[in-house]
Amino acid sequence: MVVRIRFGSGTTVAIGKRKNARMALLAASLLTLVAICLTLMGFWRLFRDLDLAGEFIFTSGILSHWQVWLFAAAGTQFGAWSLKDYYRGLAVEEMADEIESDNQASLPQSVTEEIPVSTRAALRP
Repeated sequence: MVVRIRFGSGTTVAIGKRKNARMALLAASLLTLVAICLTLMGFWRLFRDLDLAGEFIFTSGILSHWQVWLFAAAGTQFGAWSLKDYYRGLAVEEMADEIESDNQASLPQSVTEEIPVSTRAALRP
């Protein structure tokens, strides 16, 4: 006896660039929070080495070094900045497309006749 379980197709992560941009902004926001936590861990370990803080949770191993924590924080924040740049790039492209489509739509002839010539020249992009 063979039992087959079929799952629906579900939603895909990226049908268009816009959905990728939203996911990138969400991931960048979460990575910034992770970077803050990693920075706090690094400073906790650094202050522990200077006898200014209490016991650190990792007493031995690679995670017991403050340099590792701060390097991980810097890498995570760099990743967040990269994702935000990706989001901004797609947002600028989208705004440029909207402006271009708005410029292609012209006013009817009857409206432009009522506007003085000097004002029309000032209104053109």
